[in-house]
Amino acid sequence: MTRIEKRKSRLTVESSDCVRERGRLREVILDFSPSGYSISVRLKGMKSSFEISPASIYNLAVMKFVAAQKAEKKAKRGTK
Repeated sequence: MTRIEKRKSRLTVESSDCVRERGRLREVILDFSPSGYSISVRLKGMKSSFEISPASIYNLAVMKFVAAQKAEKKAKRGTK
């Protein structure tokens, strides 16, 4: 279950998605800065975090969408 924690200075989203790190499944936590120009991604129980911009998230989503379309077209060509 996704949990949203709203504070004065930031918004924290704890997702139910898990990643295996150091032999344990850990939830992914997103910290949104008040300015909205950066998002910090970390794993629950870990101190290290990574900064990512909303523009890079958008670019990655577009690249994944285009790759999925290409794979779909390639699969259609292979079945004919």
